[in-house]
Amino acid sequence: MNSAWNWIGLAAWFVLLVFLIFIVQNIRHRHIKMIIMTKRTFSLSTMLLDLLLIVIFLGGLGFMSYQTFFSHVDVADQKMVAVKYDTTPLVLQTNGANGYFVTVEQGAGRTPIQNYTYWTEGNKYQVKSIHASIATGDDPVSIGSKVYKIPEKLIKKADQDYRQAFVATARATYKPNFWNGLGMRVGKNAVDYTMIRVPSSTFVSKK
Repeated sequence: MNSAWNWIGLAAWFVLLVFLIFIVQNIRHRHIKMIIMTKRTFSLSTMLLDLLLIVIFLGGLGFMSYQTFFSHVDVADQKMVAVKYDTTPLVLQTNGANGYFVTVEQGAGRTPIQNYTYWTEGNKYQVKSIHASIATGDDPVSIGSKVYKIPEKLIKKADQDYRQAFVATARATYKPNFWNGLGMRVGKNAVDYTMIRVPSSTFVSKK
């Protein structure tokens, strides 16, 4: 099972926790022993050993924190992720005499994020512009779709099959291997990207 790989990360965090307990007990024991044996409360060698143990722990904590929470995926890295591509036709919506495939809602704030809403057969979806784009006009391949390596042949075929009205998705999941297991992310979703293709900007409704 893919999830079994994630035990690597759990084991690493457990070892780090045990090491922290060891450090606390070791420092306490050595300081008590120093006071009893030498009647002193400070020793340079004791302090340096304390600092060494703390630095090793903080290094391990930083490494595991990065692997678990902050490591970014490259969808082009086939050793780390498996990417699945799909295309689905859009369903036209009507508002009086006007027809549209997607609505755009502008977000608020200094760096506003747009919300895209689109419809397929029997379903309604909403995605944010940070992980989606709208492609219009003669070129069916958006800049975002190139970044996420959506095959141009797949897009151009869908362009013909669905009359320039479809959604192309790229979904990446983490593969079972040591590094993904260390980050406890094997089998989990790495990234989703959506390209919404419409014939022209007249099929985009802005709120």
